[in-house]
This record gives sequence, structure tokens and C-alpha cells, in this order.
Amino acid sequence: MEEGKDSFDGRLADFFPGIVYVYDVDRRCLKYINKRVTDFLGLPLEDLKDCSLDQFIFPEDLAQVQRELEKFYDLQDNASHAYNSRMTHRQGGWRYFRTQGSVLRRKADGTASSLLFIAQDITDQWKGQEEVQALRELLHETEALLQFGSWNWDAATDTTQWTQGLYQLFEYLPEEVASITREFFFKHLSPEDAASFQYHVKEAIDTQTGFECEYGITTRAGVQKFVSTKGKVILGEKNEVVKMIGITRDITPLRYFERERERSIRELNRSNRELEEFAYVASHDLQEPLRKISTFSERLKAKFMTQLGSEGSLYVERILASTENMRILIDNLLEFSRMARSSYAFSRTDLKKTIQSVTTDLELKIEETGAQIMIGPLPEVEVVEAEMKQLFNNLLGNAIKFRSEGKLPVITISSDKATRRDKEDQHLPADKEFIKITIQDNGIGFEEEYAEKIFQIFQRLHGKSEYPGSGIGLAICKKIMDNHNGAIYAESTPGHGAAFHLLLPEKQF
Repeated sequence: MEEGKDSFDGRLADFFPGIVYVYDVDRRCLKYINKRVTDFLGLPLEDLKDCSLDQFIFPEDLAQVQRELEKFYDLQDNASHAYNSRMTHRQGGWRYFRTQGSVLRRKADGTASSLLFIAQDITDQWKGQEEVQALRELLHETEALLQFGSWNWDAATDTTQWTQGLYQLFEYLPEEVASITREFFFKHLSPEDAASFQYHVKEAIDTQTGFECEYGITTRAGVQKFVSTKGKVILGEKNEVVKMIGITRDITPLRYFERERERSIRELNRSNRELEEFAYVASHDLQEPLRKISTFSERLKAKFMTQLGSEGSLYVERILASTENMRILIDNLLEFSRMARSSYAFSRTDLKKTIQSVTTDLELKIEETGAQIMIGPLPEVEVVEAEMKQLFNNLLGNAIKFRSEGKLPVITISSDKATRRDKEDQHLPADKEFIKITIQDNGIGFEEEYAEKIFQIFQRLHGKSEYPGSGIGLAICKKIMDNHNGAIYAESTPGHGAAFHLLLPEKQF
């Protein structure tokens, strides 16, 4: 346009859905701005008369806007230019605008005299894009942290898109891969895994459901990985498969850990079997020479009593006593070995009846000591009844044996639901239901520091002269509880009795 010829009518500008303003190139200030500036920025018109851009351009964007203005000076007629920048709001902060402009008037020499701008508020759209970008970056960071990537396959075009996490999983940069084709993907799989993958995908499409499979890949750098892919089909309006989406995650560390764990378990089981077999064979083979020692000692005592004299007879009696102790020890060791190799079937059992059967077996000891055994309500649980009988026999027998001098033994048996804390303390599954059975006595008790030691084989807290026994009884109890996927532990204070707690699963796994 030439100087003096103006095609701009300011009266219409107030109806525009944006801020319209005219910039005087020579004076570097506004010649005109419409009323919408008050609506968008809260700025009164009178404050912006003949003002510079500093008045409403956000300070941090002012240098950018000045650079953009230079581009308008060289525009040809009917040409325009656009840029994005922030404008200051009267109440603080800013709004984001898309500004489109062109030359409004020219001087006689053709240079720009004034510029016309229309600025549209795009703050909401810009913030939406910013949130999308932030979410995209968060997704990329999450994928990198958790070692997985997402993908989608379009049925119409047979094209696949990967997220950044999947490129990283296969050790590529996105710009290095022109397109994700079947050939590109399958070259990282063995023929067997490729065939298995295609089978699962085809089945998912045919059944219009989803699929999940594990397979191995070889990355761009030649690294072997185990991955798991889970996909789901998306149906169109006509109930046809239009898309498939899914995730692929790296499970290499998990598979290596599982393999190492399985190897360790096999090695531990082998070692345990060898130890159990050794204990069984050793104990069994010791029985024969022990019987001979006992038999010949008895014959020596019967045939040569007068020749031996009192001192010789005492020696023979000590040999026979030691032999009997050894026999009991071997029997208990054999019992412990058999318990480790237990293969009895579990059955629903009334524990109250089981304990009543045990008290019948202990009737003589109970009468001799005047023991009182009080049995509270007990549940039915899945157990090996023969093992439970032995466990309660050992625990009740100990409670009677380790009684306080001058006191009648009082033993109380009760049960309750195991709490979450109970299960956590004994490292038992939190999602399983357990019964807690407590056997409380008023005996001599023991120091709390020995609460774990007493369940170890051959561990004794008292001399044989005071309390006879082999030190295997509680070790057998622990083995029985291990066989039942439960736990046993004890609490005590010297002189105030002991409490043995059993945590038994209501149902076996």
C-alpha cells in the first residue's frame, strides 16, 4: 500500500475474537489497539495509547518479538508472518498468543510504515500441548526405568509404531529405523520364537481377544534378552479388528534370578537329602554295635557279678546307662530323619481330638505329677495327624518335665486367628489364613536369648542329670511345622513358665 491509503477500519476490529493492533514502524509504538485487549489482558485502552511493545509484551519474550518484527519489514504485499509469544496480564502472569501480521501501510519508497497484527489467545491449547509433552516425557522416563515399551499395530495399513522405550529395549535410536516392518522385528527373534509369536498374534485376532507370550530377542548390539509381550485387539464399528496395542517388557533379570534360584533350590534339596540319608544310615548302623555292647554288658553283670565286686558292678551299670542313653539318642535321631523325609497325606483334622489322644498316652505321667491340662476350643485344619500327635506329645511332655519344684504343672492350650503381625514376624504369606495355637505352662521357663537355640538339634539348656533327654524333641517339632508350611516359636521368662506358639495354615497350599 502507498502512504495515505488505509484499508483498515478500526471500528470492525472490536468484533474480532482477538487483540488487533497497529504498530508504527518509525515511532516504534502503537498507533491503535482494539478494546479486546482489556478482555484478554485486563489493560485499559487509555494506558496503551502510543505505548511501546514493552507495555504488554511479556519481558522475557520482548527480545524475541523484536527479532520477529524485523521479518515483517521485508514482507511483500499480501504476504504475512506469524509467531508465538506471551503477553503480560494486568493481574500478573501472562497469556500465550499466536500473532499473525502483515504490512498495513508503506511509504513512497515502498518500505513499511505501519504493521497490522491480530493476536489470538492460545493459552489453553498451549498448556494442553505442554501437559501432553510432559506426560510423554514422563512415559519415556517410566519406560526407561521399568525397561518396557509400548506399541500399536494398524490393521488397515499393516504398520507398527513403537514408543521410545521399545527402541531402547532393542538398542536403536528412533531416527535409525525407517519403519517397523515384520521383517525388521522378526530378524531379532529365533525362528522358533518368531513362529510362536505369530501364532499368538493370529489367535488373538481370530478370537478378538488378546495374547501374552515370552520369547528371546537379540538386540542390535548382539545382547541376548528375554522379553514378555502382552497385546490386546481394538475393534471397529463393524466389530472388526482395526488395531492392536500392547507393551513389551524386559524380563531378563527376572529369568536369570529364577534360574539361579531353581539351581540353588536343587542344590539345597540334594544336600539335604544326602544329610538325611547319612543321618538315617549312620543311626541305623549304630544300632547293631550298641545292641552288642548292651547284651555283653548284661552277660558280664550276670555271670561275673561276684568277681567284679562293687566297683566293677558300678562300671557295668554306668556302661548300661550310657548304652540306654545312646539308644534313646539314636531312636530320636532316626525319628528326626524320618520326619525330614515325611510324605504323609494331609487331611482335615480336629486338633482337640488329637490332643485328647495325646493326653491319654501321657496319662501315667499326668497322674504321677498331678498335671492339669486345660484344652480350649481348637479348630479343624489340614494336617498330617500322626505328625501333629508327635508334636503335641513332645510339647506337653516337655511342659510336664520342666515343671517348677513345689508346683503342680498347669498347661493351657488355646487358639486364635493369626494376625498380620504374627505372619510378618514369622515370614509367612500375608494372603493366607493361619491359626495360632498357644501351649502355655507354669514351669521353670528359660532366658529369652535361648528362644531360637532350643529348636536346634542336640541343643540343651540343662544337664542330663537334672532333666533327661536327647535335645532332639523341639528340633522334631520345628521340622513338623516346616512340613506343614507353618512356624513355631517360644516366649519365656525364667521361673514364670514358657509359651510355645504354633502358626498353622488353615488349608495347605
